[in-house]
Amino acid sequence: MNQSKESIVRIDRPFRLSNGTRTYPAGDYEITTEHEQLGDFTFEAFRRVSTRIYLPPVSGQIGIGEILEIDPLELENLTSKASR
Repeated sequence: MNQSKESIVRIDRPFRLSNGTRTYPAGDYEITTEHEQLGDFTFEAFRRVSTRIYLPPVSGQIGIGEILEIDPLELENLTSKASR
């Protein structure tokens, strides 16, 4: 059984992802983290399977945007820089 958790993060500066093709503007971004359940324990245990960021389409362009896999450490660096 997999679980998904959505959250919103604020990134205060323009940024470029290591697997992205362009620079994205500062703003609020939707993050989805998916976990899968481990084994058949007497308690629930999960491990992270993926972390994805939704990047809306470029302003003025028609489209649905893109969803990219993001390394959780890269995401943490982007959001911690925003809080300095």
